Amino acid sequence: MKQLRQCLGRFATGVTVVTCSDAAGNPYGITANSFSSVSLEPPLVLWNIAKISNSLQAYLDATHFAIHVLTAEQEFLAEHFAQTDHSRYDNIAYDFSETGVPLLPDVLARFDCRTADIYEGGDHYIIVGEIENHLFDDGEPLLFYRGDYRRVEHPG
Repeated sequence: MKQLRQCLGRFATGVTVVTCSDAAGNPYGITANSFSSVSLEPPLVLWNIAKISNSLQAYLDATHFAIHVLTAEQEFLAEHFAQTDHSRYDNIAYDFSETGVPLLPDVLARFDCRTADIYEGGDHYIIVGEIENHLFDDGEPLLFYRGDYRRVEHPG
């Protein structure tokens, strides 16, 4: 298992924070590097959540969620939402969307989604979202490679 994890870690990914609210309106956020585009027509994206996640039920029940692509300067958000308690918004700036989803400011890109499908996939669930709104900005992405956060290096 350790060697497989190391092998998978050779694929550099962007870093996202996926947010939702539970039925009572409590905000949740989780760091995920399993984000991928699926389709342009209809506009679909997916991400994965572990079946052992403390916030699993909130995401399985959510009708809407947002995927935030982090900038290189937002490693603190990735680390914060990678912690066990994904409902912690201590000292984190955010607003709520019209659908009640927590939205993080100043991200590289954001996809506001309606939950379209959920599939079981081994020890994870695959959550597919239909993009209802999106935005993007200029900046450098935060990357995850070989078990650590990285930045794009420019020759200089």
